[in-house]
Amino acid sequence: MDELRFDAPVGTMAIGHRDNSLMLLKELGAHSLRLQLEVKTPAAVEAGRVLILDTVLWAPSDNGQRGMLGTATATVAFRPDSVERPELRYMLTSAQVRALDGHRSGDLRLEIEVRATLSQATSYPGASATLYISVAESRWRQQMEGLGPSLAVEMSVPFPADDEGRQEAVAYLREAQRRLRDDDIDGAMLEARRTLEYIKVNSGWSWPGSKPARERTPEERWAWIRAALEDQASGALHKDAVTKTFTYSRAEAETMIAMAAALLRLLG
Repeated sequence: MDELRFDAPVGTMAIGHRDNSLMLLKELGAHSLRLQLEVKTPAAVEAGRVLILDTVLWAPSDNGQRGMLGTATATVAFRPDSVERPELRYMLTSAQVRALDGHRSGDLRLEIEVRATLSQATSYPGASATLYISVAESRWRQQMEGLGPSLAVEMSVPFPADDEGRQEAVAYLREAQRRLRDDDIDGAMLEARRTLEYIKVNSGWSWPGSKPARERTPEERWAWIRAALEDQASGALHKDAVTKTFTYSRAEAETMIAMAAALLRLLG
């Protein structure tokens, strides 16, 4: 527990994070990280009836720096000599959740800066504190697993700048994502295939021909991988007796888009 120190006659109130209250939940297009604070209020009627908690959530790193994750505000009914448990909710993108998981080492560490205001107090109403939170690795993994495949929906497309030479391929990938959002699985696969065709023309990778697999150069192996992906995506055309019955899942379309985007990064 930390302390919020107000001027007399309000005095000090203890504040902390309620253990095991952190939850990571799916929202529309994002995720919410929710947790509860615990505030022990003093027996001071001079504080008024409202306590406002303005908070900033940070993710600290090993080098001493920290990254801001979001802000949240809770308005609490101030009842003298009681324990209040307000809930805070921070909206996080998939990229932020993946970064949190990727940068942690063991348990997840978070920091919350709290600025407390007693808007009806008779004395100076403000106080602040910083809470240091540690979430057990097992609990964090449980929360991540609860998200299911939702983290895979948001995919990074490389080279988004309008002046990049890869703008054409980026447009294909963006269209693939749009079709995926519209549940057009075949359309998403075909847009990813157009990206792979662009890579074939612009990569300069030599085709290995009949050369044994163990004798292929790195560029020839990338060319082989690209061709295999294009062959898989071509099944969405359903233009022959074999592929006319092909049915791709959403996960397969997401994987194809991600792999095409990954290959595009290799173009110099």
